[in-house]
Amino acid sequence: MPTTLVVIAYADDTSAATAGEQAQRIARHLEIEPDAVAVARRDGHGRFHLTTNHRPVAGEVSWGIVWMLVFALLFDPPPPDRRHATGTGGGIDRLLEMITGSGVDEAFRVRVRDRLTPGTSALFLALGTGRSERVVEVLGPYGGELLQTTMTEAGLAALREALHDGPGGPAGTVSAGRVRAPGSG
Repeated sequence: MPTTLVVIAYADDTSAATAGEQAQRIARHLEIEPDAVAVARRDGHGRFHLTTNHRPVAGEVSWGIVWMLVFALLFDPPPPDRRHATGTGGGIDRLLEMITGSGVDEAFRVRVRDRLTPGTSALFLALGTGRSERVVEVLGPYGGELLQTTMTEAGLAALREALHDGPGGPAGTVSAGRVRAPGSG
């Protein structure tokens, strides 16, 4: 089933957190995975503050890892000279390309970046097909501007496989900022 990436942008730096807390409280009712909710806030100095809710689950890749890649692509994209040069086809560049290929294209990224100016915030939700209308209805009282894109099932499956030691995956190369030392088992 495809996933809809919903971004609700707010003109202040606190509304996304408030709406995110509400989304967490009613996640089960709205059939949202608790880790499929994230908040980005840009302070008055232009720095980004990201909040994700994830927990490691044996045998699964949480949305927390996917959010880190989405945020890297949105707010700190690779320089133009690296965008198409992935070297051996592994590592972070390959994962960022997978996010792009799953539906987070340049036009969507620009729309999100344009709304996250200093002093603003945004709520990010990964929803199953057909759930975005209900979530927007419930979170409507918080206001905000809705942006959304559909992430392809095949693209997300390939990303999860790559993140979870699948064939050709970058196992050992991307792990919360740590690279396993040779011979450390």
